[in-house]
Amino acid sequence: MLKLQNISKTYVIGEFSQDALDNITIEFRKAEFVTVLGPSGCGKTTMLNVIGGLDHADKGDLIINDKSTKNFTDQEWDMYRNNSIGFIFQSHNLISHLSVLQNVEMGLSLSGVSRSEAKKRAIEVLDRVGLKDHIHKRPNQLSGGQSQRVAIARALANNPDVILADEPTGSLDSETSIQILDLIKDIAKDKLVVMVTHDSEMAYRYASRIVKLKDGKVINDSNPIKEDIKDDSKLDLKKTAMSFKTALVSSLNNIRTKLGRTLLTAFAGSIGIVGIALILSLSNGLGQEIDKFERETLSGYPITITESRLDFEKMRQATETDLEMYPEQGFATMYDENRFQSFFVENVITDAYIEYVDNYVTGDGLETLSGVKYQRKVNMSLLKFMQIPLVGDMYFPVYTETIVENEDSNPADVFGFDFSFFTLLPEGDVFNNNYEIIYGNPVSQDYENQNFQVYLVVDEYNRIYKSTLTVLGFDTASETEFSFEEIIGTEFKLYMGEYNVQTSDINEAMDLTIAGIIRAKEGSNVALLYNGLGYTSDLADYLYTNFPEEVGAIDTISLYPSNFENKDLVKTYLDKYNIDKTETEKIEYVDQAATITSMVGGVIDTISIVLIAFAAISLIVSSIMIAIITYISVIERTKEIGVLRALGARKKDISRVFNAENLIIGFAAGVVGILVSILLIIPINVIINNLAEIPNVAKLSFLHISFLILVSVLLAYIAGYIPARMASKKDPVIALRTE
Repeated sequence: MLKLQNISKTYVIGEFSQDALDNITIEFRKAEFVTVLGPSGCGKTTMLNVIGGLDHADKGDLIINDKSTKNFTDQEWDMYRNNSIGFIFQSHNLISHLSVLQNVEMGLSLSGVSRSEAKKRAIEVLDRVGLKDHIHKRPNQLSGGQSQRVAIARALANNPDVILADEPTGSLDSETSIQILDLIKDIAKDKLVVMVTHDSEMAYRYASRIVKLKDGKVINDSNPIKEDIKDDSKLDLKKTAMSFKTALVSSLNNIRTKLGRTLLTAFAGSIGIVGIALILSLSNGLGQEIDKFERETLSGYPITITESRLDFEKMRQATETDLEMYPEQGFATMYDENRFQSFFVENVITDAYIEYVDNYVTGDGLETLSGVKYQRKVNMSLLKFMQIPLVGDMYFPVYTETIVENEDSNPADVFGFDFSFFTLLPEGDVFNNNYEIIYGNPVSQDYENQNFQVYLVVDEYNRIYKSTLTVLGFDTASETEFSFEEIIGTEFKLYMGEYNVQTSDINEAMDLTIAGIIRAKEGSNVALLYNGLGYTSDLADYLYTNFPEEVGAIDTISLYPSNFENKDLVKTYLDKYNIDKTETEKIEYVDQAATITSMVGGVIDTISIVLIAFAAISLIVSSIMIAIITYISVIERTKEIGVLRALGARKKDISRVFNAENLIIGFAAGVVGILVSILLIIPINVIINNLAEIPNVAKLSFLHISFLILVSVLLAYIAGYIPARMASKKDPVIALRTE
């Protein structure tokens, strides 16, 4: 059944070498109790290790059921130890952090037996050795004899063909030794038991065969096999594998025995997570505040298309970074104050584009837009009747607009802000939804007599610009408050074209009267007007129809989305126009809300990235510490590694045990970090609210929580990977000798 054929094994330490086994040939029966006797260092344990596949011969062959093991792979040796061999060690070698039941189940778990079946079989063998009532105890709660019985139960659990016992009674008293040997003798009735011992009296009393070794050679065999024994048994090796669940349970139990150290490690590992979590919570909260501001305050701001747009990339590339600040030089360098104009790119608003926009306004825009404004270039003068000393009574221009080709762009116009004194109001509900008339009557137009009415706007404090009041003809030098009653009815003349006091005919001018004072509604999120006069699109259409020579092309289009979500639909439609267009043909728009918030959001993102980079340093430090803790754990559990290898655990199974422990520590560090962060967010929000009046700004999202825990787990796994690999490569024979 099992045969050692010309086996030699030499140990070399530096220049010293010792022959542990010297050309041994010996064969064993399928069921017998063999005791190996001999002095220390004669090769007894080495022979046992070679039979058990823990150590391998330098020469010769181990033959099992007529199958040579010369070409066995590591995986086949693991399967052989798990399926065919049961080890009983002198020091019992129970895994201290596992229960009695879990120790016995371990070999079964490695061979792929189901959880329920493994538990059933483990209880059966524990009952056989008389320990059924102790299955939930830890090894340190057992006596020496009980511990050895557990070791025997573990060896029997997988029903192996061979039981190898290395000094099984060496650490027991004589009474307990007799009990253990009686148990082993009973096992030998249907299995091959090979026992190494120094106690010759016990050997002769219990063994059916005595083999004596000296200097690595067999010098006596009391019952050798003299003829060939026919045995139809075949070596049936089943693949071994430790499930992740088994590794996790083992790691959890080990962690439980070192709970204090694990918690300290998790807390130290959580420091970096806390730093990043707080940064992300602030960044997330500020981002939400910006989004809220954009939705509630800026959502109604128009999407504006003007005749020119600012090329930010060109502006960025033109930034002069090579000039010395505060130079010590005796000369000046010329600087073009109009260079800003070179950063503008032309937007050619063609008739086709206007038609494209208008198709949307009259189509889908009926659902998504609350207003629209087509602003044209106009030659016009706003005249006010004045009494000028030494000159007399006359109408004098107080505001003028002109059509000038290739006119330099106003930055305010490019960004869509209209600061004109005389402003066109948009069509649609946007005006009524956001402004209210606080004094006067609604505007009505008298086209027949060319008598038109306009609005005057005040801000939320009922304030009017000083310059506006001066244009209206009020004495701003001595007064600061002006009644609405005085303002209503103020008259102007609107002259189409360039008005010349001496040559122009005042009778060609139209009458304008301030008929109402308007103010933005409380909670309004759209600013249509600033201080000045506002006129309706009806008047604009009238001027375009009756004075075509003085009204130019459309130079600005303003689209007012009805809500924040519809803004994206409008922008999507406008973006489609530029598909397949060349750079010069493309027409870009300005989203005022996005322009404002992107600048603020960009700053916050940049600061967040920098702070996260600094916080990541603590993550690296904690990862190094986890690697050190894992390495210490490997050293502490070296014997356990040897036991697991003896039970048939693969190298990758050993790695899995430690990797599972690292994952647990990483998860614990992540959870601790998140809990600490949540606690710290409370005072942080209180402080920020007191300083900036922004409540609950720090917010940690579920996505951030999940991400940070995942990062913590991943870093812990990476940190412990090398120590885990070191553990898997440990020699099982050396590991078993470690105390």
